[in-house]
Amino acid sequence: MRRSENVMATNYIDVPIGPAIVEFGSTEPIVFDITKGGVVFSVETSVQDITVDQYGDTPVKTILKGRAAQVKIPLAEYDLERISQVMPDSELVTDSADAQKKKLIVKANAGFNVMTLADKLVIKPTDPNSTVNDYITIPLAAPMADIESTYDSDNVRIYNVTFKAYVDKDNGNQLFILGDETATA
Repeated sequence: MRRSENVMATNYIDVPIGPAIVEFGSTEPIVFDITKGGVVFSVETSVQDITVDQYGDTPVKTILKGRAAQVKIPLAEYDLERISQVMPDSELVTDSADAQKKKLIVKANAGFNVMTLADKLVIKPTDPNSTVNDYITIPLAAPMADIESTYDSDNVRIYNVTFKAYVDKDNGNQLFILGDETATA
């Protein structure tokens, strides 16, 4: 082995890249596996800096006020059945005479509780070297779909679905889990 190969092998840093699939639902998950633009998981932490007169604006302590997490999935595949399952306040209608004919009726009822749709969401990288330790699990996620369809020869029509994470108070106030959710202490 040449010296440069030896140095490269000992200094190897495994930085994963690549797409992911998303599974939503705890019993019969809906699989979102055709995306355009990348699945994005984000977390925002809000804090309150505590100050005292003696130190002016310099914080003497910081208190965690809360966290918000969400997953954005840019669906590239048009599938009314899947979209209906992540479009709050909607109704999928299949024609009684012709099962190929379908429509999704999206309503605008103020006060619809999106928590009625909340369920487990898991992001799974598609890299063949990834393991369950690379997964991200949100025990309680509720979907909201935003559709933007550009009809031209250069763009893929994207159906954006954003899943908002909610506190799972029945399981120790979990918001999300990085890694293997079945690991125990």
